[in-house]
Amino acid sequence: MTFQIETVLGALSCLVAILVAARPPCANADTVDDALCPATAIRVSPGESIQRAAFRAGPGGTICIEAGLHRLQQIAPLAGQTFLGEPGSVLNGAQIVGPFERRGTVWSASVTLPRWTATGTCRAGALCSPLPWLFLDGEPLRRVGSRDGLGPGRFWFELMSSRLVIADDPTGRTVEASTLATAFQSRSPDVRIRGLVIEKYSSPPQIGAIRGDQAVGWRVERTEIRFNMGLGVSVGTDGVVRESVIHHNGQLGGAAHGLRVRFENNRIFENNTAAFDPGWEAGGLKITESRGVTVRGNHVYRNDGPGIWCDIDCRDAVIEDNTVEFNRGAGIFYEISFDALVRRNTLRFNGVNNAPWYWDADIQVAASQGVEVADNDIAVRPGGRAIMLIDQGRRKEDGSLYRTTGNRVHGNRIVFTGSGDAGGVTDTDRLSPNGSIIEAGANSFEANTYTAPLDAPPGFVWGRDALTFAAFQSLGQERKGRLTFGVVPP
Repeated sequence: MTFQIETVLGALSCLVAILVAARPPCANADTVDDALCPATAIRVSPGESIQRAAFRAGPGGTICIEAGLHRLQQIAPLAGQTFLGEPGSVLNGAQIVGPFERRGTVWSASVTLPRWTATGTCRAGALCSPLPWLFLDGEPLRRVGSRDGLGPGRFWFELMSSRLVIADDPTGRTVEASTLATAFQSRSPDVRIRGLVIEKYSSPPQIGAIRGDQAVGWRVERTEIRFNMGLGVSVGTDGVVRESVIHHNGQLGGAAHGLRVRFENNRIFENNTAAFDPGWEAGGLKITESRGVTVRGNHVYRNDGPGIWCDIDCRDAVIEDNTVEFNRGAGIFYEISFDALVRRNTLRFNGVNNAPWYWDADIQVAASQGVEVADNDIAVRPGGRAIMLIDQGRRKEDGSLYRTTGNRVHGNRIVFTGSGDAGGVTDTDRLSPNGSIIEAGANSFEANTYTAPLDAPPGFVWGRDALTFAAFQSLGQERKGRLTFGVVPP
């Protein structure tokens, strides 16, 4: 599989963010304060053990990780510890593979790797799980299921003989296989990680290469998290991920659960490179079972799955001031959850996976209640959906139904660049308790503006029926809304 790397590896470069005037600094950028490593810090040079340094520093201590490649480091932080990376410091969870032997038109090498249980659901025809992951001169290779599938940029793991087989000539090149599951993991509270690159860890699906979701108060700042097998970074209660670059991870870029979590001013892009099924769980950022979460100022784009996804009993969430674009799934997805404010976001051309029915909208509220969607700017791809309220009669564990009620959509500016839809829809049985929940559940669209091409008026839906804008208004929606036609930029 060929990956388009959208960040320059190194200390001084930063991807120009599309449509974002104020962007977060790159990990290891020269904006990191040179005084971050105090004189009292325990310094670690490449080849030395970061874990031993953490033991020496003790609870509350600071560990300064010097510039260079720190291979096969796995750290269990102590309470209150701070890990600071100098510009150019890289933690790499992969081992060097070789020597290789030529066998006809391919090369193979014996390798000992951890055996992981397959987890999750892959897209049809994909080998997303279990491991390994292989890299050639830093570029990931795509795994195939048999020798017949080999070709440039591909590898096959011969399970019975534990041999890696590649079609590219490895002579004079570096071949790496992900080995360690996590870079940082412990239950210790108040850990801070700043200024590092974390790459090529064999993190299983739903487990972060930085795994702080089992603890309280982890902070990950100005760190680049890339090319990890499953999940990039996870935090729990009072966790913060800010000003970081999270990309090309196998399943998800980031994840969180708990109270008062914050994701702020990050770039999250090109995640789910292993082709997990987004309907199972994959994409940019996913938050579950949380209260008081804030997702603010992030640029989330080109993820294979939803961009920002809050699922399963999220409450009191604020999702604001983000730029979310070109994700294959929904842009912002709020699912079986409660009480959120989704405001001042810029969304463009999400749902490029062309999901059926009304799924994968730029903003999608499904089986949730008390969500306010306001003051967002949305450019809808041709054939896409702008803002959708969706109810399918989803059941809770106690047998009752989630209810799509009390959702207010107002003051948004929507530009359709071709055909497209907006509104609220259900596919429940008419006799179901949720049979008329969209119409009777105090949901509303009001004072939104829509612009569409002259030859492609948008469609609207309220309940089950596809409607014109005038018919939508006749049902009590968009009485102060406005639909205009004209030339729409592509």
